[in-house]
Amino acid sequence: MGAKGNRIEDPGDVRDGLAAALAHKGGPVVVDAVVDPFALALPSHVPFHTAKGFTLSFAKQVWAGKMDTVIKTIEHNVRLA
Repeated sequence: MGAKGNRIEDPGDVRDGLAAALAHKGGPVVVDAVVDPFALALPSHVPFHTAKGFTLSFAKQVWAGKMDTVIKTIEHNVRLA
């Protein structure tokens, strides 16, 4: 027994990929969605404790010598026009 596998690499393919997975009746389905590893998932309203934790996390990364990761995260998420 195995599982059907669907890989989604393009954001435009999400709807069709998930629809195909949900429509499959022959057993389990694994959906492999390729995402941006630096993308931040933030709600529309950020409570203070969340912002505090986010800031503390960035500070810990800097102190641990991972400034390159912090810079990449900022570059991928802050769009200055």
